[in-house]
Amino acid sequence: MPFDHGDRTYFVSDERLRAFRALPVERKLRWIEELAMFLRMAQPVGDHANVVKKKRPG
Repeated sequence: MPFDHGDRTYFVSDERLRAFRALPVERKLRWIEELAMFLRMAQPVGDHANVVKKKRPG
């Protein structure tokens, strides 16, 4: 059975959402940048090459 990429859920409590909302904008942006870097590093090499090809014009 193939993995359905649209079938993912993650529960975050109201308390954690409030804590994130209370962070300064700079800290939120740093967190997002760190998450993006982690996701790029965790992506299989072949998948990364396909993403780069799709972003190139032409």
